[in-house]
Amino acid sequence: MIATENVKFVARQAIMNRKQKVFAYELLYRNSNNNFFPAEISDHVATARLFFDSLLFFGIDNLADSKKLFINLSSSSILHALPKLIKPENVVFEIIERMEVDELDDVLDSVDRLIKNNYIFALDDYDGDVKWDKILQKVQYIKIEVDKDINYTLQRVRQLKSTFPNKHIIVERIEDYKTYELLHEAGADFFQGYYFMKPKVVNFKNVNPSQLTAIDLLKITIKKPIDFSALINKIEKDVGLVSGLLRLANIRCKTSNKKISSIAQAVIYLGEDTIKQFVLVLSLGDLGDGKPSELLKIGLIRAKFIELLLGNKKPLNEMGYLLGVVSILPALIDVDLNYVFEKFSLDPSLQLALQHYSGELGPYLALCLKVENNDFYALQASIEQLNLDENFVMHCYANALAFGDESII
Repeated sequence: MIATENVKFVARQAIMNRKQKVFAYELLYRNSNNNFFPAEISDHVATARLFFDSLLFFGIDNLADSKKLFINLSSSSILHALPKLIKPENVVFEIIERMEVDELDDVLDSVDRLIKNNYIFALDDYDGDVKWDKILQKVQYIKIEVDKDINYTLQRVRQLKSTFPNKHIIVERIEDYKTYELLHEAGADFFQGYYFMKPKVVNFKNVNPSQLTAIDLLKITIKKPIDFSALINKIEKDVGLVSGLLRLANIRCKTSNKKISSIAQAVIYLGEDTIKQFVLVLSLGDLGDGKPSELLKIGLIRAKFIELLLGNKKPLNEMGYLLGVVSILPALIDVDLNYVFEKFSLDPSLQLALQHYSGELGPYLALCLKVENNDFYALQASIEQLNLDENFVMHCYANALAFGDESII
């Protein structure tokens, strides 16, 4: 059972086509299992949390179920080009009706730039106000709500279809079949409301922005050569990572009586191998927030053990080190291997090793797990398979244990 404070919520509601088949889902921000928008949350905060807590980590595909996704954007989100954080395919961004008049010109400029990058927009809850006239020219979808006077709503649908024949009209808050039937006859293109489906709340374990930074750091670290500019840029934006990196650097360098006072200085002074190790420890620590530090240590011990077993066989020993690190990711961030393969774009040889203990590296990971589990009978078979000396294997593991102790401070 996941504790409530570690869980994030999002609701999605179906948008139906004229054949009453699901055309798309609208994503709706929620902060509990209570299926309504929390009054204390601003549009800007809701948009940011929806992106960071659900879209970026869990992915559009997981929420969309092969359909389009409609996502509300506050004006500040549009102005800061937040949509660029996700790909434009199968996503429609809704410009919400609570936008202030003095924001419109800036928003229009942002929308124009995003449209040039293939993003698609809808105008949410269109009320007929002339202030929307310029935005109406930009959007592909116009959303209106069912009015208390159904005849007024029907008139609006016909007028919009006549004025904007190339735009799609979506009618919300449909609560019975008769209303749907009348709107269908009036020419509405898509339909949404409790008659078809109430918003369904989905909950999942929270991954905060710091953890997203940690994932990005790992991506940078596992590539050869390391892009130090990208690395420093990422670290500089997370105070916790800056503090941790400098603290570890100063501790590691205390024998030289040199103090590291900046990220750039640490990178230059320590060199690629050491800074890579620091980043791995720090990012794994952030990803493993709430997990025992022993799990992080196991990953580093596996990494060093496999690297030592492979000796000077470059680049295979470097891949072996990476294999040890990524082998703990499923347990560290509570995902399956397929997610790890997709998120980190792992080399096929690493996938073979992780899934089937096959390929050049797989038997080394299998040997490592046998040592961890004290399965000495099976270990002997692995040592013979890899044509290794038993004393050499034990010496490598002892050094790996010492490395793990030094790395987790």
